[in-house]
Formats: sequence, C-alpha cells, structure tokens
Amino acid sequence: MELQTKDNRNYTNQLPKWAIGCHIGLIFIFVLLGMSVFVLGVKEVSETGLGFSILLFVIGVTFLGFSWFAYRNLRKYLDIVITIQLGDNGYEYYAKNKKKGEEQHIFLPYENIKYVLIGMDYRLKAKSKLHSGDNYQMRTKFLKVRSSKIIIYGIDTTNQVRVTSFPHAEQKSLDVWIDVFKKNGVTIFHTDKALTATPRNPDVIESIPKELFEGSLSFVMGSEAEDFDNLFLTEKQQEVLAEKKKKNRKNGFLFTILLSLSQIMMVCFWFPHWDIVGDSFSDSSGEFVALFCTVLLQFFIYVYKGRVKWYEPIRDMAIIYIGIFIGILLSPDERTTFQSAVQTYAMMTIGAFLFFYFGMKVYSWFGHLWNNIGKTKQKEDSRF
Repeated sequence: MELQTKDNRNYTNQLPKWAIGCHIGLIFIFVLLGMSVFVLGVKEVSETGLGFSILLFVIGVTFLGFSWFAYRNLRKYLDIVITIQLGDNGYEYYAKNKKKGEEQHIFLPYENIKYVLIGMDYRLKAKSKLHSGDNYQMRTKFLKVRSSKIIIYGIDTTNQVRVTSFPHAEQKSLDVWIDVFKKNGVTIFHTDKALTATPRNPDVIESIPKELFEGSLSFVMGSEAEDFDNLFLTEKQQEVLAEKKKKNRKNGFLFTILLSLSQIMMVCFWFPHWDIVGDSFSDSSGEFVALFCTVLLQFFIYVYKGRVKWYEPIRDMAIIYIGIFIGILLSPDERTTFQSAVQTYAMMTIGAFLFFYFGMKVYSWFGHLWNNIGKTKQKEDSRF
C-alpha cells in the first residue's frame, strides 16, 4: 500500500478526493465496457452462434476483472487508515481497520528508543530505454533496485518493547530521518545486511551484525540488484527456505512427469483425429496448440521451481519424449505415417523448448557481461 507524504516526516495512505473520484470513474468505465461487450456477445450468439462471440465474452470478462481489481484496490485505502509521523517528541504509528473495527497505536519517545538500525531493502523500478531502428521504440522493463529500511527498537508509552520498521525508497527521505534521530540523541547503527525478511523480534534485531553509523551506507540506494544479495535470515527462516526449495524442486519434477503423462493422453485420444500431410500433421490440426501449451507449461514449471540446473532441461525433455513415445505405442491410430508425424511433433516441441530456454540463458549471460563492462567503464571514467 502506497503512502503519501509532503515533508518526508508525515505519511498517510489516505488518498485525496480527486484520486478517489478517478478510481470510481475508472471502475464505472470498466463495468460499462464489460457489460456492453457481454451484450454484444449474447447478440452475436443469437445471430451467428458461437465463434466470434467467445472472443467478446473473454473481452467482457477482462474488463469486469479490471473493474473488480480497481474496486478492491480502492477498498484497501477506504477501509484501512494508516498514519506515520516522525514528530518532535518521537515516532508515532497509527492504523485502523474500519471493516474489522481494529486499531493499533504505537508511540516511541526519542528518549525511549534504544537504537535505530539502517539496512538494505529492495523495490521494483521501471526503466525505459529508447531503441533506434526502422522505428524508434520506447521499451520499459522492471528492475530490482536497492533501497533502505529503518528498524526502530525501543519501549513505547505503555512500557512495552516495540520493534517497528519503515522503508525508504529515496536517499532524501532517509537523510531527513537520520537528521531527526541525530538531533534527538538517538543511537544509529548500520548493517550491510538486507532487512527485507527480518522478523520484528528484539532477539533477532540484537543478533544482526551491526556497527555505528558514521554517515555513509555500504550500498548505493537506487542501484540495480541482480539478486537478493546479503539477505539476513534467521536459522529458522533458512531452514524453512531450504525446505521450500527442496519441496519446489521435487514438485517441479512431478509436474514434468504429469506433463509427460498428458502427452500419452494427447497422442492416444487427440492426435488420431488430425489429418496427416506427408510425414507431419496438417496446418489445420491442433499441433501448434499442443506444442505451444507443452512448452509454456514446462516454462511455468521452471518458474515455480526457481533455480534450474544446467542438465535439467535436457533431462525433462527426455521425460517428455518418453511420454510421447509411449503414446505412439498405445495409440489406436493405424495409419502408416502416424508414427513419423508424432515424431516430427516431438522433435519440434523438444527443439523449440531447448532453443528458447538456452537462448534466453545466453541472452541473459551477454546482458550481465555488457552491464559489468559498462559499470567497469563508469568506474574508470569516475577515477579519471
């Protein structure tokens, strides 16, 4: 949830009236477009039957989905009130859930703050670049960049130990908070660890390696981060993460086996209905749909698994081929060219997946190499 501020000391999630009006107007437009397209779809069904009407229904559902998303997003700002203030006397946090009737208020006077810890955090940033060619095109991609997180550790006015945090996306806002803490005599520590997943637990905060803040950070805010580098995790978090990775890898392998079994079903019950031209299926068959879905699903499996070892794509394509081969043996199709047509489908599917997968890996490798060369050149220019 985005917070609004004018002075980098007072934050709130409450939207101005014009922004609420824009949200309501956007919701109304999406609902109107969705219902209109649905009416056109119903009319198309009554006149010409299914066909183009399916596309209209999909478009209608898409617009209604946009309206639902915009409505839910607006409700978050209307149902929940959050205010954060770094005032003259201390740090104050207030949150109220109007729907549930719950409230939370924390006030940490500066004299009761044991210390403040500044660490690294991450956020997504859109980066646009103009590419020249036959036509100039503006391309935008989202990058993971480094930001900062402040953890405040102290005792509130109800004599309870509190650990709270606040992220800073810009150096300017962080500097304002540092100046306020310094003026009020609050001890400031700094760590090179990323505090993105750090629990708000006093014992955990005490265990983080830290040193007194002397005016500079060990990282550059806004700089690109290739991965969640130097992330601080407790032993329990590390165990949970390792177990999750192990489980995801196991499930990913099982999903690939299920995808291979689906190839058997397709070869036995779907492929026999396709026309064959020469040694391959005709252009009017569903071969492209089957190929596209198989490749796409395997990519989704890899996204779910996370890290993929270099040999796994070859192994998984072998598993897919075994499923296709078993399907050939079990298929009731007696055409002499059926086996060669299915083999052609298998080679196209496996070849397409391996080409795109390793092609993206090579492209990513050259991209990292080019970025490193650019960073090295910038450092040399700055030294010069």
